[in-house]
Amino acid sequence: MSTQVATKRPPLMLLCLAQFILTLDFAIVNVALPWIKTDLAFTDGAMPWVVGAYALFYGGFLLLGGRVGDIIGRKRMFVWGLAVFTLASLVGGFADSPLLLIVSRALQGLSAAAVAPAVLAMIGAGYPEGAERAKAMGVFGAVSSVGFAGGVLAGGVLTEVFGWRAVMFVNIPVGIYMVVAAAMKLTDDSAQTRKARIDVPGAILVTASMCSIAYALTIASEQGWGAGGTLVPLVGGVVLLAAFIGLQAKVANPLVPLSIFANRGVTSGNLVAFLSGGVMSISTFFITLYLQHVLGFSAILTGLAFFPQALVVVFASLPVAKSTAKLGARPVLVFGSVFLIAGSLWLALTPADGSFAANVLPGGLALGVGITVMMISTAAAAMTGVAPQQMGLASGLYNSNRQLGVGLLLAVAVTIATLTGDATGAITVAGVQSAFWFSAGIATLVLLISLFLVPSLSKQAPAAAPVERAPEAEAPLASA
Repeated sequence: MSTQVATKRPPLMLLCLAQFILTLDFAIVNVALPWIKTDLAFTDGAMPWVVGAYALFYGGFLLLGGRVGDIIGRKRMFVWGLAVFTLASLVGGFADSPLLLIVSRALQGLSAAAVAPAVLAMIGAGYPEGAERAKAMGVFGAVSSVGFAGGVLAGGVLTEVFGWRAVMFVNIPVGIYMVVAAAMKLTDDSAQTRKARIDVPGAILVTASMCSIAYALTIASEQGWGAGGTLVPLVGGVVLLAAFIGLQAKVANPLVPLSIFANRGVTSGNLVAFLSGGVMSISTFFITLYLQHVLGFSAILTGLAFFPQALVVVFASLPVAKSTAKLGARPVLVFGSVFLIAGSLWLALTPADGSFAANVLPGGLALGVGITVMMISTAAAAMTGVAPQQMGLASGLYNSNRQLGVGLLLAVAVTIATLTGDATGAITVAGVQSAFWFSAGIATLVLLISLFLVPSLSKQAPAAAPVERAPEAEAPLASA
């Protein structure tokens, strides 16, 4: 039986539209990079930061964004985050220098880190566990998956028809609508959230750790894993993360109570989110690479090539959501991981003289089914048994792990592909194949975790909220 009290249901489509824009914006810029490089005279070294600045601030601040939303109110985080995101998109659209565009992308990532955890937390808190939440998660997962797959399509069409600035300007009318609609339709939840001190040292440590790791991943493909510029921030990030975990075990009001990991649904859901995030990013990146550099597809054709996969996501989402509600996350995740493995193996066999219909489409469709399952069922698992006042924390953990998997595992795949490339370090068909063999290995780990760690439906009882000390529960919010 759920511990949640009855509450007004938040407008699901509004929340999912925000999630769609955030997910779309992560992928939409990739296709436009050659045009951006030419128009703004980017150097080769600065070019990766068009994507990297967004990933750095998004991944680095997700956990903090989720926890702050728990404390000051998720509506506030949602509305103000969207407002900053829209403003940053406007600045990026008018950018006339590489620096200004990179700064705007960093602001987009920072504001996305405030909005994304609030979206999932409001769904988790507003829809009780069981069939109702599973259906809501189904819509959430479908929108996220379509945004991820459709970003390439939207980027290709907008860039070729209107120019690269359109990939920034497209956010503005949607962003304005969402800010106004959210201010009017969302219920103010600041009175329902927990008034507690922010663990400032913990917030600094985990944010610095995530930013340091994200920075290392951004430059790893350019400098190599053995370079000091990669190793120093990577090792530093791991050390800071270890210090953060040690601190959380000692402080009275931790940013991340370690007791939350006693919940098997949360722990296994986050592990699967980390690994499946890597499969998603690897598939999108290397399918795009194969289509453009081997099959000679234009930007718009490359985008259209992802349409069947996005269509599979749309049609598979409702059955996946219903199955998750009826059977629990475990059997559905096992089912989805088989499709991730099959899709990765099919793409690992792509030849140099292949075709889209025979060598890309079947694997892409299989991955579409698997990705749909991962987006829906992992979110459901990672929010299972979580007390309402910790929904933002659980959402931040889930989004952080998925984002870390997207960056870390893609960086490893790029390194593997480069090592099996030609003498100049360029990625060849053999490199693409190696990346998908690696993806198949990751998907196999997803299968094993789903089989042996994800709790069955009968064991997914909600966890009781932790008891907090009364004086500290009423303490004023500390400034960070």
